Amino acid sequence: MGTLKNLFQRAWKSLTQAANSIRFGLGSSSGGGGITPINTLPGVMGQNVAVNSALRSAAVWACCRLIANSIATLPTNLFKETDQGKVKATGHPLYGILTGSPNPMMTGPQWIQSLLMNLLLWGNAFTWIDRISDEVLGLWPLNPSRMQVVLQYDGTLAYYYSDLRGRFHIYQASDIIHFRLFTLDGYLGLPVIDYHRMTLDFENVTNAYAYSLYENGGQPGGVLEYPGILKEPQVNRIRDSWKKTHSGPWNAGNVAILEEGMKYTPLSVPLAQLNYIEEKKFGVEQIARIFGVPPHLIGAMDKPTYASVEQQSIEFVRYTINPYVVSLERSIRSALLEDPYSYRFNLNGFERSDIKTRYQAYATARQWGWMSANDVRELEDQNRIDGGDVYLTPLNMVPASPNPDDTSETGVDAPAGVTA
Repeated sequence: MGTLKNLFQRAWKSLTQAANSIRFGLGSSSGGGGITPINTLPGVMGQNVAVNSALRSAAVWACCRLIANSIATLPTNLFKETDQGKVKATGHPLYGILTGSPNPMMTGPQWIQSLLMNLLLWGNAFTWIDRISDEVLGLWPLNPSRMQVVLQYDGTLAYYYSDLRGRFHIYQASDIIHFRLFTLDGYLGLPVIDYHRMTLDFENVTNAYAYSLYENGGQPGGVLEYPGILKEPQVNRIRDSWKKTHSGPWNAGNVAILEEGMKYTPLSVPLAQLNYIEEKKFGVEQIARIFGVPPHLIGAMDKPTYASVEQQSIEFVRYTINPYVVSLERSIRSALLEDPYSYRFNLNGFERSDIKTRYQAYATARQWGWMSANDVRELEDQNRIDGGDVYLTPLNMVPASPNPDDTSETGVDAPAGVTA
């Protein structure tokens, strides 16, 4: 009976969306029902060429891969605030979806990774909440290139989406988790690719120039000068012979034989005179600066020192990773959770590969009494032990008292041999 009810509700929802598509007229600048698009994202209802072109840059690829993979591999959890503190909400209906698999086709890290790639390249990321009768069945990421956001007269947002089969869907704000990190109006995120197109295009042009040059054997184009007058067949024959003998990397180093006073004059500027290597380094550093990635993390630093690398790594987590993490946490909580529940990424996951730093932190927390042995073992994916919930307190740490010999107000017994 429940299955038939779900199927009926899905069918009714599809029919309603189809009727709204005809009523409002998707893609128009304005429509009935008080709906007006507030933007058209680049490449709406199609594939965005600029994004694909940007990802061909090794620096852009490295920055996006680094940020997306770093955050996607962090442990996540769903917590509930209680009188005794924060505990895992394993009984919550969304616990498995938010900490395990958001839908039958993806794992949690794959979902987070897709959101971050969209945020990094588009400035916006969208997830459809698949629910029936307030029951969330799954979370599905949507392609920003197929999304159009509109502002309705009642002040709410609606999302017009074209799926891969060409079908149109109209989602209300309650159906979509809209992630945006850097925004001017609070409605839409700012796309990096559009605002820094010149920087990215410059790198593509320099790469194309170098590729064309090396494809011709590393030699710049030039002119063959002849003191006399050549007929067209002779010109074509000489040009074809020259290209056949000297064009392409496989002909690099061939000896040129010039007859009857013919002279070769290069026209293009060699890479050395263009400061190609310096320009490439500067372009990579510019892209790293745009994405907030330390250059050494994408191999763009010649001679990094240990101190500078360590400091930049700390700043990367603090100023680059943390804003994305907070944006994801707040957006997911606002759309799916209510008090006293919260969704959190564990940034301590970055220390999993640094056993020395991790163990030193555990020792400090254990010594000063805010972690027990079982707290540490749980973070290390180890089983709990009997007696492991005891919290230690340093013996020399007692409440302040005006009289050093007065222990009556502190509740701490005086050391042996000392009288109050």
